[in-house]
Amino acid sequence: MSATTKNIISDHDGLRGKWNGSIIIKQKPGPAIALEIDKDINGFLKVLLHSPGQKSFNIKADSVKLTSNSLFVLIKGLNIALNLTFEDDTLKGLFAQGPGVSLPVEFRKVDEFPFKVLQRPQEPKEPYSYISENIEFKSFDNVKIRGTLTRPREEEKLPAVVLISGSGASDRDQTIFGHKTFLVLSHLLTKKGFAVLRFDDRGAGESEGDFSKATIMEHAQDASAAVSYLLSRAEIDPKRIGLIGHSLGGDIAPAASLINPDISFMVLMAASTLPLKDVIIEQCDSIYSKMGVSKGAVELNREILETLFTTINQQHDLGKIKEIAQDAINRYNPRLAEISEADMRVLGIKAPINIAAYSKLLIPFMKYDLFYNPAETLERVNIPVFAINGDMDVQVASHNLDKISSILAKRGNRHNRTTLYKGVNHLMQNCKTGRVDEYGQIEETFSEEIALDISEWIKSLWRKDRETNP
Repeated sequence: MSATTKNIISDHDGLRGKWNGSIIIKQKPGPAIALEIDKDINGFLKVLLHSPGQKSFNIKADSVKLTSNSLFVLIKGLNIALNLTFEDDTLKGLFAQGPGVSLPVEFRKVDEFPFKVLQRPQEPKEPYSYISENIEFKSFDNVKIRGTLTRPREEEKLPAVVLISGSGASDRDQTIFGHKTFLVLSHLLTKKGFAVLRFDDRGAGESEGDFSKATIMEHAQDASAAVSYLLSRAEIDPKRIGLIGHSLGGDIAPAASLINPDISFMVLMAASTLPLKDVIIEQCDSIYSKMGVSKGAVELNREILETLFTTINQQHDLGKIKEIAQDAINRYNPRLAEISEADMRVLGIKAPINIAAYSKLLIPFMKYDLFYNPAETLERVNIPVFAINGDMDVQVASHNLDKISSILAKRGNRHNRTTLYKGVNHLMQNCKTGRVDEYGQIEETFSEEIALDISEWIKSLWRKDRETNP
């Protein structure tokens, strides 16, 4: 460890403790943020970040630098940097997340936080019982993709899996509401004897590239490149490399398997058989209804989305889409008078309706992804597939599993399997309601029963082959 990162804290013991604060927006307190500062057994500085609004806790800083009156904190996976100065019981400075985004932040020392720090008991702690190494590979367009490979010690010719994240720019741990879903899944599978490669999406974390221009097919190429990287490793059995895709990653995995013939199996977790535009509408109907939004407001939201999707499909120029879409949704403004203010807050709608509220649907890759049909791709897949879903999933309805089962039955592969888990949500957590706002409140990150079933299914592929061809 270099001198710049050791940061012996003995001269600044006043920094140790809990610091509660907020990001300042327009000179007013904004999102809550907090720090826990302490020293390890060697006296070196360590910092944990909490974001209670996002239900994200115990986020460990990758780099900490301490000088006479300043503190620098870097969290690589989230592109967060804090430049702070301290005086007595106050820390002030700048919060930056990515290029061009820098806001004032202020902390005050407290005895206890005004929120509960939720625990994530499944997250592995170093030192691991297995090997974990940061790796890098290049995708089809020479974009550098960075990730982590975990593997059992002193074993060779290991079966291996590549984890593929869902929608949105995800880090290698697929961090959602403070849960590091892929970190926990990789830990559980590595302990069962698998090598596991998880990586930052292009344009996210430490990977290069532009996420806003990457469609399902670019992500499929990245997953294929990850498999090619595994083929270069002597520890990996080249005949036992597969994919595990979650949510939209379950759409990406089949596309990747058609690109790379060295992929020998797939696990699809909460995958859809519908185009993304239909999934979004189903999600909104389900999520908003569970949140108590009135039937009329849910229907209005659906009609607005359907109008937007029709406009996006018919036009090619992004600027023109925004102009035409704004004109198209203006006709819904009179109906807002029938919607309560509470419903509009939940839906994120204001009067008059502004196309800017739907900006996430109007970025380059969405033009392709919204209308991509995953069922057509899955129909061409010949390798073994294990598809799973939770019956309390409000983001990808479990009826998709029936369609997947029907498609796989036509392929006739004796290894194919589908399982619907009772009381399980979209993140593969055991839950009570399945609602999105429950994710962060659950201490469990990933069902160990499901992880065990995935492990046993993959191992069964080669047991059955050995029984058939001794």
